[in-house]
Amino acid sequence: MVGVTRRRDVLRAVGGAGALGATAVAADAVVGSALAGAASESDDDFPAAQPERGEPRAYEDYTVHRVPEAYDTIQAAVNAADPEDLVLVAPGTYHEAVEVTDTPRLTIRGTDRNEVVLDGEFKREDGVLATVDDVVVENVTARNYVRNGFFWSGVSGWRGSYLTAYNNQVYGVYNIDSQHGRYEHSYASGHTDSGFYIGQCKPCHAIIADVRSEYNAIGYSGTNAGGYLTVKDSVFRRNMGGVVPNSLDSEADPPQDSARIENNLVEANNNADAPDESFGYAAFGTGINVAGGTNNEIVSNTVRDHVNFGIVAVPMVDENVYPPTGNVFRENDVSNSGRADLALGAPEDGGNVFEDNRAGRTRPAGLGDGSNLLDGDPWVTLVLFEQFTQLDRGEAPRGDWQSSPEPPFDELESMPDAETAPPREAVRKDGDDAERRAA
Repeated sequence: MVGVTRRRDVLRAVGGAGALGATAVAADAVVGSALAGAASESDDDFPAAQPERGEPRAYEDYTVHRVPEAYDTIQAAVNAADPEDLVLVAPGTYHEAVEVTDTPRLTIRGTDRNEVVLDGEFKREDGVLATVDDVVVENVTARNYVRNGFFWSGVSGWRGSYLTAYNNQVYGVYNIDSQHGRYEHSYASGHTDSGFYIGQCKPCHAIIADVRSEYNAIGYSGTNAGGYLTVKDSVFRRNMGGVVPNSLDSEADPPQDSARIENNLVEANNNADAPDESFGYAAFGTGINVAGGTNNEIVSNTVRDHVNFGIVAVPMVDENVYPPTGNVFRENDVSNSGRADLALGAPEDGGNVFEDNRAGRTRPAGLGDGSNLLDGDPWVTLVLFEQFTQLDRGEAPRGDWQSSPEPPFDELESMPDAETAPPREAVRKDGDDAERRAA
């Protein structure tokens, strides 16, 4: 995928072995043969976690452009602004698609998160699209767009804070081919792909923190995204599938490599009524699903109430086959999973370590003893492949993105001091070891 087009319609959860009733021998033979010539390891060597950075610095010399007092539309204010200015938007419903293509270091901010609403009316593409560096969007709601709520593409520096994205056709809060950024204090629901997405970055230098994602096909999806990338302290519930770092050939630089998924609540991602036009049902009933990912750290999460697997690692089949390898699953609390709390599918490429987790049944048995398993369980792969075949035949359930439940607005915190706070840089890009290494 490039720029503003959406990625491949189908995330292939597993491949090649037929229906769920196929034998383990057949699964190993077919999927194993597809491994010939596949790229299964990354040439990069970046740590998974993005360290905390200092607070973004406030700009000192800026102009406030008020909507609608001085400008009838947000786009008119954006067009009039200079770098480091603030576009401050009063309560109202704005029927427009805002593009920031010429003015870096711009901040767009609503004065009331729930009352400043961008409405696509089911015909406009993106609520806000930014293609220049260091654009910040704060305290705004975007709904009813036929593509994405908030979208950054090909930038260095981005931040989305106190955002609400709901009932947009593809993604909620989305960026691709971008580095140095943060999503925080935000909510996404009712999307046919993922509520929150970071894709095609290596290293990403990004954090997702304190977000809530529900009623989407996928709560968080990160295709070929990793290196200094952390998803933490967030809630992913009532999606078709929960948290899905994954590898695909349809985006640059596979496989997915080195993300840290930490201290999240991931629960009841079995929602057959969630909207889905791409791959959600392939991950249905799984909490944290490492689909062909490598060198990830899945640490200290609470994962519960999934009909298939609580935490699972499976191979990803696209133009190449990407077996999971080098992933660490540690100190997670996993419970009430229908098939297994912890699972590893075949084929896998070694180095996948499960240790110190609080969990019940595992597939294969004995998965939690900390050993580096050399063989996964073909049955785990076939379970998810059966869901993929249902999806491929058009037999998978799906809801309507246009009529998904509205967000719980009374639970969504607005940005403090939105009227008076100065605009700030997107993120700090200096002062830590990760940044010095990237320079």
